[in-house]
Amino acid sequence: MFRLTLKNLWAYKRRLLASALSIVLGISFLAGSFVFTDTLKGLFTDLFSSSVKGVDASVRATKAIKQSQTDNGPYGDGRSSVSASIVDTILSVPEVAAAEGTIQGYGQAINKKGKLVKTSNAPTFGYLWVNDSELSPYRILNGRPPAAGSEVVLDRSVMKETGYRIGDKANVNTLEGAKEFTIVGDATFGSSDSALGAAAVFFDPKAGQELLLKDGEVQSVLVRAKPGVSQEVLVKALAKALKDTKSTNGQPVEAITGAALKKENLEFVNTVFKFINIFFNAFAIVALFVSIFVISNSFSIVVAQRTKEMAMLRTLGAKRSQILWSTILEALAVGLSASLVGVFAGMGVALGIRGLLNAAGTGLPSAGLVLKPRTVILGVGVGTFVTLLSSILPAIKASSVKPLAALRDVAVDRGAGSRVRLIVGSFLGMVSAALLVVGLGGSGGTGARNVGIAAGLALVAVTFLGPLIAKPVAGLLGRQWFGWVVVVFGGLVAIGGLAGTVFAVGSAATKDYRGSGSVLLSLALVLLGPLQVFIGVYLVRTGLSARTTAGHIARENAIRNPTRTSATALALTIGTALVSALLVFSTSLTGTFRGALDTSVRAEYVVASASDIGFPEEVKDKLDQVPGVEATSGLRFATFRFGFPARSRTVGAIDPADFAKLVDLGDVQGDFSKLSLPDTLAVDKKAAKDNKFKIGQTLRPTFPNGERPSFKIVAFYDNAEGLGNTYYLTSVDTLKTYEPSEADNFLYVKTNAKDKKAFVKAAEKAIVAYPAAELKTKKKFADQQIGQFQQFLAIVNALLLLAIIIAILGIANTLKLSIFERTREIGLLRAVGMSREQIKSAIRWEAIVVATLGSVIGVVLGTGFGTALVKVLGKDGTVKLSLPAPFLVVITLLASIVGLYAARKPAKDAAKMNILRAIATE
Repeated sequence: MFRLTLKNLWAYKRRLLASALSIVLGISFLAGSFVFTDTLKGLFTDLFSSSVKGVDASVRATKAIKQSQTDNGPYGDGRSSVSASIVDTILSVPEVAAAEGTIQGYGQAINKKGKLVKTSNAPTFGYLWVNDSELSPYRILNGRPPAAGSEVVLDRSVMKETGYRIGDKANVNTLEGAKEFTIVGDATFGSSDSALGAAAVFFDPKAGQELLLKDGEVQSVLVRAKPGVSQEVLVKALAKALKDTKSTNGQPVEAITGAALKKENLEFVNTVFKFINIFFNAFAIVALFVSIFVISNSFSIVVAQRTKEMAMLRTLGAKRSQILWSTILEALAVGLSASLVGVFAGMGVALGIRGLLNAAGTGLPSAGLVLKPRTVILGVGVGTFVTLLSSILPAIKASSVKPLAALRDVAVDRGAGSRVRLIVGSFLGMVSAALLVVGLGGSGGTGARNVGIAAGLALVAVTFLGPLIAKPVAGLLGRQWFGWVVVVFGGLVAIGGLAGTVFAVGSAATKDYRGSGSVLLSLALVLLGPLQVFIGVYLVRTGLSARTTAGHIARENAIRNPTRTSATALALTIGTALVSALLVFSTSLTGTFRGALDTSVRAEYVVASASDIGFPEEVKDKLDQVPGVEATSGLRFATFRFGFPARSRTVGAIDPADFAKLVDLGDVQGDFSKLSLPDTLAVDKKAAKDNKFKIGQTLRPTFPNGERPSFKIVAFYDNAEGLGNTYYLTSVDTLKTYEPSEADNFLYVKTNAKDKKAFVKAAEKAIVAYPAAELKTKKKFADQQIGQFQQFLAIVNALLLLAIIIAILGIANTLKLSIFERTREIGLLRAVGMSREQIKSAIRWEAIVVATLGSVIGVVLGTGFGTALVKVLGKDGTVKLSLPAPFLVVITLLASIVGLYAARKPAKDAAKMNILRAIATE
């Protein structure tokens, strides 16, 4: 039997190769996810480790509250600063060899065209230059360190990006606006041009304090011990010397070892990559889940086609267990080899993911890929297990058929299901419905989680009930009316292709479109237009064939084995369900944001930040002087913590005098104007209700720097959504007392100027010295914010595309294998007069019916659960449902293109069969 297994592997290599390809695709994404995240994590780990490699201790203010890594952005963790004179105290400690004050702050180079330099989407930092080479990972490549307030050093990536040379004058954006400096050197991060794409500007250690923080203050002090002094001994000595030292706001000062600092950095890396791992592994699980249907379907067909062969072996004395183990060994060989290929194909997937993210502007560096043993073991193990699992059930079923029954051609399953299938599927469906009701009754994360579990159970329930659904739906879709739907859609595709081509050519000729993005769009339309025409013509021909004998045969082929049809369609169902749910959620989210902005923001213009931390507050002063300005107010954010158990909240800071003119605060209770008084707070009504606040109540939040002021609640407002879900407001003057940042994130501007174009020109001229501040209309501001979210969604949909690719492969694979099963049938049809073109039409139409079945179920499920998710998350008014009906219809109809593409090769193979050989096939 072992020799027979080896011979079968070779004899059925073409059929098994198609199954192996689906395994390769599924495992390649799983492995690619691990390879990509391991590579990226390794880069960040090396970055953070090398940045403190020579540091034996760090001295800084203690941190009052625990925050997420993004609460205060990339320019600090909310600790208060320490006096720069502490460096002299530290240097007086006998165990200390060197000590340097550090600041990581706001500083961005400006290129020769006056634009901010961003070498990628990584943050841009301003630093004090650290002269001690062991305390800094940066090295001077050319030139020298900055030695005066008018000098800077740029990292090598900025020099390459801008074309600056040593000795050139360059503007640098600071919290005081753009200032001119002389470039005296360039630096590298170790041997790299930058720290993972994060551009850096280095200032003189003394003069830079005032530019990046405050004169005479630093964020922390890096310390190097004398030879022979351990880090622990050094920290004890520093703690003794600094026991009475306080930070600038009276917080205690702490000293930690370099090892502890490194551990903090690595904890940050692990926190970030925990989410990234979950994100990519979710897509890998989706891909594998889809692959299970494809693999199971493939093995079911292969085993069914070999039923006679198995029966013959049984009559010759082979035991049922031997037949079963022979099939399992075949599956093991296919699964093991395909999984190994999939693991190494994952290297290519990792490169593709990096390319996809770089196309979105992340600027990830090129580096050698990391393939860990865990990735190989997990990839091979999962792939092999899934393949065995997918083959065992059809093998058991086939081996249980009596030999004589199998020889009489009754072994191929054509049933629509069983009582067990109906009972299990119905039970799971009811559990899913119950969880959905519970989820809809809840809110926030708990409700969303229940809806998500309900969605997963619904997909499993559809898996069991699929054959019961497939037969009537496939029969309905195979009717003449759907043929006309395909005809109309094909016509629209062809017209769209022609129109797109003409539009692109016309735009290029008249030069209406400018810029690289427009050129690429025009080129894409020119290339895709003819392809769309080709697809449209084929859809028309295939749709019309539904009226003929070919269409009738295709419909019967789709419904005569509903188990197979549903399994093939369900692979596509998963992909379309996820895309539909994401589309409903994203459309609702973007529609809600745009609607809230339109109805809540009374200002005509919004100044948005082109940098990571905002723009100087002087921008407001400059705009206030522009003729026609009626009111302005900045909006900046900070974090404080209160409650039991204590939780971090975001507080927004505004100018209370003008804010009500700029933003609709809804139904206001109390006196909002009192927010201009020190230490006062306004709270959104939802937050007030959740926390049982009352007007006049005193609240004592804790800021990251340790300050615990007493805030008096003076007003409730009713429009946190219009403020980007900001539930707490105070004045800018109050916040500046407890949060050192002097930058606004947004600035609302209302004007009474009649000539808007003249106003915009004057306003842009007034803030030209602040390149981080960009004046935008309310609509363009909304487009910018939504564009960032849609960029993320584009990445998600691109990753989900893999599941759809596997589904397309599954349809093609099923058709290809089923053609082997129908070889004699096809021969007989050709013998009684069916043409090659009619055979092709039948195969194509069958594929369209199966693909449409999958997409219809997927769109219905995805839309339903996407709607439920929005309803749950929108109970507090943060998200309002908006159904993208046209897009959902297009997704459903696109199945015809998917089916058409999947049927291309199987249809050709069927049409090329030799009639006499086909009839003689056993």
